[in-house]
Amino acid sequence: MFIGKIISHYRVLEQIGTGGMSEVFLAEDTILGRRVALKFLTREGDGSERNRVLAEAIAAASIDHPCVCKIFETCEWEGRQFIVMEFVDGETLAQRLRAGPLPMPQALATAIEIAEALAEAHRKGIIHCDLKPGNVMVARGGHVKLMDFGLARPVWRARIGTDEETVDADSRGPLGGTLSYMAPEQARGENLDARADVFSFGILFFEMLSGVHPFKRNTAQSTVAAIIHEEPAQIGQYLRAANLQLRQILKRALARSPEARYATAAELAADLIAFRDNRKGQGSSGILPIIAILPFKDLSPAGDQEYFCDGLAEELIVALGRNEQLRVISRSAAFRFRNADVSLAEIGQALGATAIVEGSVRKAGERLRIVVNLLDLEHGSPIWSERYDRQLDDIFEIQDEISRAIAEKLRVTFAPPPSRKLKPSGTANVSAYELYLRGRHYWNTRNEENLRLSIEQFERAIAVDPGYALAYAGLAGAWVTLSVFGASRPGDVIPLARDAAERALALEPELPEALTASACIRAIFDWDWDASEREFESVIRLSPRFGQARQWFAMNCLAPRGEFARAGEELNVARELEPASLAISTSLGILDFFERKYDSAISRFRAVLELDEGFYLARYFLGQTFTEIGKFEEAILELRRAVSLTRRSAESVSALGYAHAVAGERAESLAALRELSDRAERSYVSPVLLAQIQIGLGQSGDAITNLRSAFRLRSSDLIWLDVRPALKTVSSNDQVVEILSGIGLRASPNAAVAQSATDSR
Repeated sequence: MFIGKIISHYRVLEQIGTGGMSEVFLAEDTILGRRVALKFLTREGDGSERNRVLAEAIAAASIDHPCVCKIFETCEWEGRQFIVMEFVDGETLAQRLRAGPLPMPQALATAIEIAEALAEAHRKGIIHCDLKPGNVMVARGGHVKLMDFGLARPVWRARIGTDEETVDADSRGPLGGTLSYMAPEQARGENLDARADVFSFGILFFEMLSGVHPFKRNTAQSTVAAIIHEEPAQIGQYLRAANLQLRQILKRALARSPEARYATAAELAADLIAFRDNRKGQGSSGILPIIAILPFKDLSPAGDQEYFCDGLAEELIVALGRNEQLRVISRSAAFRFRNADVSLAEIGQALGATAIVEGSVRKAGERLRIVVNLLDLEHGSPIWSERYDRQLDDIFEIQDEISRAIAEKLRVTFAPPPSRKLKPSGTANVSAYELYLRGRHYWNTRNEENLRLSIEQFERAIAVDPGYALAYAGLAGAWVTLSVFGASRPGDVIPLARDAAERALALEPELPEALTASACIRAIFDWDWDASEREFESVIRLSPRFGQARQWFAMNCLAPRGEFARAGEELNVARELEPASLAISTSLGILDFFERKYDSAISRFRAVLELDEGFYLARYFLGQTFTEIGKFEEAILELRRAVSLTRRSAESVSALGYAHAVAGERAESLAALRELSDRAERSYVSPVLLAQIQIGLGQSGDAITNLRSAFRLRSSDLIWLDVRPALKTVSSNDQVVEILSGIGLRASPNAAVAQSATDSR
């Protein structure tokens, strides 16, 4: 009845789905020129139809997650209510499962996305109530979209009154849902919470792995009886590779008693991620211990040893990380819980860890007291504890003893370290080591002032021990970071970074920190994209678990060239290696921002800020994303916070000035431009940052002049010229195209520009 008609401003193209409760049509939005899906309830003339359509739309629209189908609006046409939602080009999971069970990697990837989507719904207080294969869309790219929140409720009373497979719901109270995917309490008509969705997920996951429903009987009523009274089938009957960890996940998800299940889908998702990471670590059998090493507490009288406490934890992470029979949570993930007011069990759950190392350091003069505790999170019991009272000169021996003891107590094989007890990139000099730890401590804060302090500490460490490869690598990374942040003139600092990286590699040819810095220089300064790519790929082959190499490859080499798919692949692997890394999660949001996937970017940035509201990079890009979608009030609020967090860094002032400009607040924008112009007379400010504000003000000629200056200076932030949304209005200008070709990001219209770039080195 709808095909070919114009409904509101939607042209209906074809019917793409039908069921007992709804019909779905593919349509074209005649205003925005996009394809959408229109969902009509099949029941006509029911006075509750409008309420039911609105209830589904409100429930789904309140869940901001990339794996939940987006709702655009609700409409009415000839008395019929309908929902306008995202069109997902793919097939339902039910259709996919007709071909049999999914391969384990695909099943895990799908299950994790479903669990994370449910987790977001549960955080909003919404229970899906009808999770089944037919309500999960699998897009052509493989990603999941959770659909059909028509039965979603915060609290639900349920009862069974029919033998039909699908039971409808209305305002009189009977439960809606699909009998064979109901939790026992749902089938009994009891009040529900998030654990009902967890049970339905367990059935779904079992089917994905085995191709078999764990409770399926000949009739719907007998299936419900099995769900209420019987134990599920054992996954081991169908999947020989099902190890203890997988069996435990399914057992807990499919427990008859809600109290025995996962409390939320977030907890379930964490276990699935841990299981996936274990499989990546050692194939499809066995369970790798997952160790989180928290920053040690400083109990020194002066309270001035935080850098030493952090350094000790970092050294243990490195030492244990060399053992392939352990999986060690990354520094960035574990250190996020410094001084967190949560229990160790909660930290372990958030990190997916099976054990946690915590400890304390008391330093008085040259005397050290180090206390280390190893805790079993699964059983909530201590595994091992030790106290070390030594001289500072014994610190390397202590680190070695601790790492050996942890490995031994976890009953894994830990190969004996070399006779020097340190990798070649280390040092035997305690003073150099302390200075290096101070440098790392400052570098990890990532602000300009502390970056310069880190350089000072690395240089002092090298002066004490000229053969300290890690100190040279740290120095190279700090100089590169100053250039990328636009805090120093590239022509001044990149040669210093290159020299430091070369010195590190002369001492240790496969040191990943130095190789990564070198590969980054090839991109951000040399603009030799092919060489940069080869070098990054070489680092990744040599050190596949070094997440920073993948992150810098994605953001500094692939993304500037518009290779978003490959960049996303590298970032996703980096996130698997460091699942709680705020920097990597933020980089995924930045990639969405570059691709103009603004809803997804906002979701990612908000998720990061929920974990750490002071994480500048997420705040900075969230503000820019709001600017691009016209939410200027929110944009300016976020960017003012970013300016405050960085003590008025040039890049944050520039983004705020641009937001004021496009919001029509010209006076505020001109004030920001004057501030940066005055600052540029005294110290380096990337001309790209001046150009950004000028573009917002409509001063295109001045902006292009500044972009040409940035080209001559080889400003690092110029490499994102072709992907930054704020610069889009000048990207087709002939002079800008010449700049892009000179950088190697566009086909060259003028060979002289490329030659000019070579001459300016």
